[in-house]
Amino acid sequence: MKNLLFSALALMACLFSLGCPKPAPVPVKFSVDRPFALQVGQTGECADVLGFNIKFEKVAADSRCPLGVECITAGKADVVLTLTKAGVSQTVTLPFTLPNGTSNVTDFKGHTVRVMGVSPMNVKDKEIKPEEYNILMSAMVTPPPLPQVKIGEDFSIGVGESIATSDDLSGIIRFDSVVGDSRCPEGVKCIWAGRADCVFSLTNGGQTQKVTLATGDLGQGGKGEVQFGTHTLKIKAIAPPKKQGSPIPQNEYKATLVLTQ
Repeated sequence: MKNLLFSALALMACLFSLGCPKPAPVPVKFSVDRPFALQVGQTGECADVLGFNIKFEKVAADSRCPLGVECITAGKADVVLTLTKAGVSQTVTLPFTLPNGTSNVTDFKGHTVRVMGVSPMNVKDKEIKPEEYNILMSAMVTPPPLPQVKIGEDFSIGVGESIATSDDLSGIIRFDSVVGDSRCPEGVKCIWAGRADCVFSLTNGGQTQKVTLATGDLGQGGKGEVQFGTHTLKIKAIAPPKKQGSPIPQNEYKATLVLTQ
């Protein structure tokens, strides 16, 4: 009985007087492509990939502009993570800013890890204790690098596909859809040869614009080329040929284009 009483008193002294360290937070399960939250010292264990873990170590520095204060810069919070996969670990620091830039992302062994939020917010004259930080994160499969266009050479791209431009332009061309196909079917005599109207998303310098390029007879409207940064993008052909009574599914269209200076 005396030993039990002594143990209880010792535990109370530890909790209330000596400030015993808090036990590490219980690991949480996360899924690829879905946001999840972590506390300082907590580990996220991927439910989809065995042995893929992300531990939130600490916020190494926090210069975020306090709530309600006008600052010259938004500042940042330096989030330290330990990433582990297939027995290999790497510690990284990702600076989180508002609005988010590209520095809050890292690629690790086939996955892209992103810090999406840091809490609590900074408040003027109120210190955030190291153990109070929480982060919102995501991990997604890193897409393979896009094929790259060679300036002056024809290239083909299907609906839903993207292709990257040369380093001096650093753009992306995506073939979104065919919104109209009035081409004359093979074996049919038509008064007008018709045309195919193709929608592309062009990304350059962080800005995306949608354009419609037409191939075929442009005598009744439509344009076959567009300025893309310092280059010109021109559509040269669309496949497959149109057949009478057989609509072409969107996923079967392929456009041939060329990018010139």
